[in-house]
Amino acid sequence: MITIEALPAAHGDCLWVEWDDGPHQRRMLIDGGPGSTRSLPVGLAARFARQPEDQREFELVVCSHIDDDHIVGLLPLLTAPPKGLHVCEVWFNALEHTGPWDTLGVRSAERLTQVLHEGRFPWNTDTGGGPIVVPEKGPPTFPLRGLTLTLLSPRYKQLTALRTDWHKKTAVRSERDVLGGSAVPTAFDMRYLRELAARPYEADRTAANGSSIAFLAEHPDGSRVLFAADAHADVLVQSLHRLWHGNGYPVSLVKAPHHGSAHNVSAGLVAAVACGDWLFSTNGGRGHGARTRAGLSTHPTPEAVARILLRNGPAEDDSREPHTTFWFNHLTPSTERYAHPSLATLGLRTEYPKPGTDGIRVTVSEGRVVRGDGD
Repeated sequence: MITIEALPAAHGDCLWVEWDDGPHQRRMLIDGGPGSTRSLPVGLAARFARQPEDQREFELVVCSHIDDDHIVGLLPLLTAPPKGLHVCEVWFNALEHTGPWDTLGVRSAERLTQVLHEGRFPWNTDTGGGPIVVPEKGPPTFPLRGLTLTLLSPRYKQLTALRTDWHKKTAVRSERDVLGGSAVPTAFDMRYLRELAARPYEADRTAANGSSIAFLAEHPDGSRVLFAADAHADVLVQSLHRLWHGNGYPVSLVKAPHHGSAHNVSAGLVAAVACGDWLFSTNGGRGHGARTRAGLSTHPTPEAVARILLRNGPAEDDSREPHTTFWFNHLTPSTERYAHPSLATLGLRTEYPKPGTDGIRVTVSEGRVVRGDGD
């Protein structure tokens, strides 16, 4: 059994993952979300407050890539660790993993690199200190106690692109529209879903997202979760095809790449997996409130939603049986709009945090996905 808590992380990712290993409970943390470099983000701090001090051992802490909505929350975690924290391994691809260190980069990434160089936490020891990367021979596997990880992203090409782009990155955010997609209509029907899905696909080409550490986690009970970070869809598809030699790789749950962006959820990706449960970690994206009022796109985007539903849905237009479930860690206008009755008639079921709360816990047991206890 694998339990995934998508902690409240605004427009970012912070995933607290636990699984059973015989009588033992193991855990890992994937990203820290946005926030302050001096104190834990609210959602992560609250989760640690609920965790007994003698149960704060993490098999793995992953910083998927250098974007601030993934990396910043890890800085206070590792610079001023909560009492009882023990980390067996950290995965993080720094600039030194893309070539010689001779350019400046994102401040948060450089600070994390400095912290890890201090030697308090094992860093990329699974690869002998080298990069966490998919080699040409195909996706490698990494055994944890009670769980097996299969790396899907990045490849060397994406790390090389990151090196080229690194010196351009700063903590200053661009105002350009990086969300992709169009505004969500007031209602959906099958014709409109097909129109959305048929729109030209413009792939994400940002170097930081392309460098994302993404992987499959497989439990002995047969549960399989794809943690896609912000990875490029074509890289994920290439790795999945190396594992399955075609489309339809069985996955219990997919954490949607890049919060459900139209640039990262491609028709090819949704075809590559056979999965009816998708987890979205997002409040809609940076500036989602103003964007919604202005009729602009927010996460998750309509094109991404349409691609998933058409992949999972029956050929006929009038089926009312649910075939896809979206799990959201925030209830905002950007996410709540997908609970529209017109989408329910097209086979979509939506799950949100309990009223007055943020964050959601899902449990995957023998391949079946349900709400976690207490949600």
